[in-house]
Amino acid sequence: DLEIANTQPVLALVTEGGLVPSGNPERLNSGRADRWFRYPVQGMTRLTSEEFDIIHGGIDTSTSNENPNRMLPLDIAREQEPNGRFLLYEQIYSTTGNQGSISTMQRIGDEIAAELHNAGVHAVIATST
Repeated sequence: DLEIANTQPVLALVTEGGLVPSGNPERLNSGRADRWFRYPVQGMTRLTSEEFDIIHGGIDTSTSNENPNRMLPLDIAREQEPNGRFLLYEQIYSTTGNQGSISTMQRIGDEIAAELHNAGVHAVIATST
């Protein structure tokens, strides 16, 4: 018998909510962003306020800064992953959509989509503010 390859879809988490590691070391803009970043989440069950900040300049970030999973639901995705319906991609993606130009946001979206496609990701949960 031939062994069937794992057919679970791979799910990625992406946000334009300005999720960054604490202190914003890469200096993502809080508005008019022209870059995006990926962050590893392997072995993490949730995002913590000690490790992540929300720097989006167009919203009140206080609630999401208390619990970054409100911006990007890593906690819920990890809870659902053992059900066997998907595997979670071990990188999360972030930019800030606040006041972004359409052409720049389209480029950022295209770049993230191409990377995820090349990595074999099947689906994305993309959170927005």
